[in-house]
Amino acid sequence: MDMQTSPAASMTAPFAERYDNFIGGKWVAPKDGRYFDNISSITGKAVGQVARSQAADIEAALDAAHAAKDAWGRTSVGERALILNRIADRMEENLEQIAIAETWDNGKPLRETMAADIPLAIDHFRYFAGCIRAQEGGISEIDHDTVAYHFHEPLGVVGQIIPWNFPILMATWKLAPALAAGNTVVLKPAEQTPLSALYLADLALELGFPPGVLNVIPGYGREAGAALAALARSADGDDNLMHKLIDCANAYCTVGEMVTTLKSVWGEFQQPVVF
Repeated sequence: MDMQTSPAASMTAPFAERYDNFIGGKWVAPKDGRYFDNISSITGKAVGQVARSQAADIEAALDAAHAAKDAWGRTSVGERALILNRIADRMEENLEQIAIAETWDNGKPLRETMAADIPLAIDHFRYFAGCIRAQEGGISEIDHDTVAYHFHEPLGVVGQIIPWNFPILMATWKLAPALAAGNTVVLKPAEQTPLSALYLADLALELGFPPGVLNVIPGYGREAGAALAALARSADGDDNLMHKLIDCANAYCTVGEMVTTLKSVWGEFQQPVVF
């Protein structure tokens, strides 16, 4: 049989028997000790067990990401770009092995993961490494008396939920720009294809990635995914508008009502004083 179309006939799955959560730069067992079998589309059989994360595990990952966000956000763009390029280089050195992992996890032919999915993921890391080096602020004249300076700063902690059809490539689409911009990440892969993202986390561990910058939390969407999407930790601090805006969105408010919410916190727009 052709290895490119039937890898199960010629190779074994490159995964560990069990994967914990990747939190704060180390492997951490799920708090309630539960795991689920990862079923490969190639054989229809389990190829390892994966942490069945719950809300408490998401909170632990958010703790790690929040603890790391300030230091990572202050990292120079040159250093962030260097780290992204190192990820790309390591992926390229291990392209075939990562492609095999993606095929076992997702079930698509190895020729696709070898020729498209993984090379594109590598290219995305390099692309955003270049983008962040070229990023500039800007100055624009609003009127005769007003000049605006635009600068870029990290959001902080970013939650990312990845679908099953391109597990590593779609993770890269989200990871690379978030990391390049100085954000820390809590990533939940699809419950159907969790292993390739955890395999990628292993590479990050080998590269000495700063602890807490990348956290990978597998689990079911209705459990781990729902906890991550709840945005409960996105509004820390009295001056954060997220809770108010979420309340507005849940109430299907109008744009005018949302503007009123913003004004209640920030007040009316005031023309700056010109000396």
